[in-house]
Amino acid sequence: MKAILAALLLAYVPSPTSLLRKAAQRGQQLGKTREVTMTGTLTAPSGPPHPGTLTLHFPSSCKLESEGSAPLSVKGNAAEGTAGPALKLLQLACPLLTTRGLATNEAVGTFRAVASNVGVELSAGASLARLVDRVVYVLGAPAHDPARPQLWLYKDSRAPARLIAQGGTDLRLLQYGDPAAADWFPRVMELWQDGQLAARFEVLETRGVRPAGEDEDDDSRE
Repeated sequence: MKAILAALLLAYVPSPTSLLRKAAQRGQQLGKTREVTMTGTLTAPSGPPHPGTLTLHFPSSCKLESEGSAPLSVKGNAAEGTAGPALKLLQLACPLLTTRGLATNEAVGTFRAVASNVGVELSAGASLARLVDRVVYVLGAPAHDPARPQLWLYKDSRAPARLIAQGGTDLRLLQYGDPAAADWFPRVMELWQDGQLAARFEVLETRGVRPAGEDEDDDSRE
């Protein structure tokens, strides 16, 4: 009976291609938004939280500034700044959060590239699991197998939830739907390495989001 139920459940899990397409289309709901600024705190294990600002410039560009540290930036495949957990967090999270402005096929290609770069085998199919209290789709590995690279998407929204890279580096994008992150983005972004929290950015306020259909002023600023 358990085997039959498992087979029925599996039959309702979409293919990785379908899931990635839904994830790519989600970004278009941001309308003509060009740039989003998130203020909050950046925490590393070596010290207390510092005020920080994360700027998402669409498509495919991010900048992270924090008190007492040099700015970190990612644009496409290029990264600038002092190597460390905070830069690694930005490198992994940026392409997943900044596909708005790309055509759907280009955005799908971005998700595929992110997954491939960390060793995720998308041909392995998808399964279901939970992240905290929410159901997710797991692409690239069976559920409950953290030793293999994998990409997680929230089941209800297809928003990126988690990226586990070869070697165990683990990006977690948490608490979507919170007003502090304008409902569209994760309020908490964490990077785990070797089972330990290595960097954490917590959003306190987000500015610049303009959902599709909302009247807009000129948004040509850089």
